[in-house]
Amino acid sequence: MNFRASLNSIVTRLVITGVMIILFSSIIRGFVLTYSLRQNFTELISTQLVTIANYAAKNVDHNILERREFLERVAMKFPLPLLHNQKELQTWLGERNDLNLLFSSGLLVLDTSGRALVDYPALPDWLDQSFADRDYFQQAMNGEFAIGRPIFGQISKMPLLPMSMPLRDSAGVVQAILVGISALNSPNFLEALYTIRVGNTGEIVLVLPRDQLSIGSSEERYITFQPTPKEGVHPQHDQAMKGFRGAGISVNRAGLEELAAIASVPSSGWFIVARLPISEVLASITPMQYLFVKTTFFIAPVFTLIVIIGLRYQLRPLMNAAQLADRMTLGEIVLEPLPILRDDEVGHLTRAFNRLLSKLLKSRAALQHSAHHDLLTGLPNRQLLADRMQQAHAHAQRTQRHIALLFLDLDGFKPINDRLGHGAGDAALCEVAARLSKALRREDTLARVGGDEFVILLSDLNDQARAVAELVANKCLGAFQAPFILDGESCRLGTSIGIAIGHGEYSLDQLMIAADEAMYRAKASGRGRFCWAND
Repeated sequence: MNFRASLNSIVTRLVITGVMIILFSSIIRGFVLTYSLRQNFTELISTQLVTIANYAAKNVDHNILERREFLERVAMKFPLPLLHNQKELQTWLGERNDLNLLFSSGLLVLDTSGRALVDYPALPDWLDQSFADRDYFQQAMNGEFAIGRPIFGQISKMPLLPMSMPLRDSAGVVQAILVGISALNSPNFLEALYTIRVGNTGEIVLVLPRDQLSIGSSEERYITFQPTPKEGVHPQHDQAMKGFRGAGISVNRAGLEELAAIASVPSSGWFIVARLPISEVLASITPMQYLFVKTTFFIAPVFTLIVIIGLRYQLRPLMNAAQLADRMTLGEIVLEPLPILRDDEVGHLTRAFNRLLSKLLKSRAALQHSAHHDLLTGLPNRQLLADRMQQAHAHAQRTQRHIALLFLDLDGFKPINDRLGHGAGDAALCEVAARLSKALRREDTLARVGGDEFVILLSDLNDQARAVAELVANKCLGAFQAPFILDGESCRLGTSIGIAIGHGEYSLDQLMIAADEAMYRAKASGRGRFCWAND
């Protein structure tokens, strides 16, 4: 089988189709699997991030509430008369701070003008400073607990967070402000930012919406401040600033896609963001994708080989049948039914082909018969008669034998045809053919060559050819003795016969013309008789 034939083979096309289906379905499955794994992993990691964010938020919230409660307890017991006694007030503050080291950077008392009255522990340059412009002072003067904006201490060089509580007299009038200052990197404050790890490259960030600050940290407890993104730069951050809490995927201000979970710190109005780059979230999917691709490229050749072997085995009967049918059409072998090897679709197709072939052979036989026989009587027609005369003439020349032609024309046929119709005329011709056939030998040929004209070929005659021809002619005349019953009527028909004999010296046309002329002489001499061509 050449290359072009291989390309045109149904096996090749089926194999190519099967491989394409495998590759296409593999690609679809790959996309579906990747999408499903992405969704599942994203949901799983989202749940974990939400849990981490909630835990960190509760931890920060607990630490803030703990410091607030401490300031409230101190404010309730604060000795207002000591406001003008710096030494005793510092001692009193030291006693309280030693009991609960929540404010790692100390306590500070401000008067109503914002001037520092006393601090503990004592730090240079704090006393007599004015803190009137600080947000936590102004809010506390309004009688509220306040959390100030985070700052970097000028002396400690550490990130600090001030908290303030108003000190009221018995009438509820604010007499002073108590300020507690905590280092943000102290072990008992924002440790969740640097103790809780989010994957390998993720992080936890504390966002202060009022101050528009983001606070992050490293494992070394290094606290960093960053301004929050401007509106429109980070869509998820914009939603969080408007109150969204939960998990989602967004693109950060660096242009990287990340998965982030957001949880509130209720006591402060802050919120915690636990975020992880999508590349890390989906990192575990990549090996699975590679494995899927490898298995696909391994399965495809194996499947192709199996399909080729299986299809060739299954289609072998069909291929053999096609080869036999092709050889039949080329005339290399005779037309005959194909063998049925299996009782399946191929066998069904072979049976259908055999039935079609049987009908074709019958149709061809019918066409051949109609091409050489008269449609009405079934007798050989002029063409078949010419073939047999040619064979008989050639045989006569080789063997020095004789042939005889009897040319018959019916007498009285036209009146029957005119009076009773063509149907009766056709019936009469069929009856004539039947009667004449009975008067002949099996090797003789009776042919209808015209409307009511018949020719009888007598071949392979010996020297008694004249006697045999006369005997046959008399039998033919006798065949018309009995009346013909046509449409219920008894009708008489006769025939006039012209006879010509030859053994090769005359051509076939000459013999036919001679017999035809002799027939006309028989009609002219009274009909119902025969005449010889040479008489």
